[in-house]
Amino acid sequence: MRYMKKHDRGQSEMKKKIVSCLVVCVVIVLSYFYAHIDKNSYIYDRNADAATFYGTGILAEGEELSQTFVSMEEKVDGVKLKVTTVGNVESIVVKYKILDEELNVVYEGKIPASELENNKFNQLKVSGVEDALKKQYTLVLCEEKADEQNGVAFYIEPGRYDNQKLTVKGNETDGTLVFRSVCHEFDVETFVVLLGMIAFVMAFMKVLYKLFK
Repeated sequence: MRYMKKHDRGQSEMKKKIVSCLVVCVVIVLSYFYAHIDKNSYIYDRNADAATFYGTGILAEGEELSQTFVSMEEKVDGVKLKVTTVGNVESIVVKYKILDEELNVVYEGKIPASELENNKFNQLKVSGVEDALKKQYTLVLCEEKADEQNGVAFYIEPGRYDNQKLTVKGNETDGTLVFRSVCHEFDVETFVVLLGMIAFVMAFMKVLYKLFK
């Protein structure tokens, strides 16, 4: 009988250890996925007064805007632009593409202007732009079916930031497009902080359990 009790206790302890290991593994895996975040690289001066920003005006059919930038991350997964929608944009499409240093197209996409939020930063998806760290790229924007009264305008910060080049409607402009490049990646700091918080909560709950047991 005594042997049976010891055997049962041993099995119970083993089950607790297995459950604890499984819980730890699940927490680590979930924390790993949670720690994949969007890291923003500011192409303009993020400390600049937003009141100084001004608009490009609508890019009518056939007009383009281009802004060079240097990627500060290993890849580009998107760009965030602050835009203003003007008039009726239901039938208008914003087209965009990323060019490499040799001006080869490495990605191109489009988004209906009706999906853009007015006077806010909107993210445009990008994929396939990898091994990008410290390489120069050019973002090119244009609009389909836009005219002088209906379309999308983009924000510009006065002055050049980090010596990059902005061209609007064929004219080189002394300004910088207000946009950010986005890299979706694993962030070690977020991962460590999250695990630390979870460990603290679990330890606190264990102490409370022992106190009120």
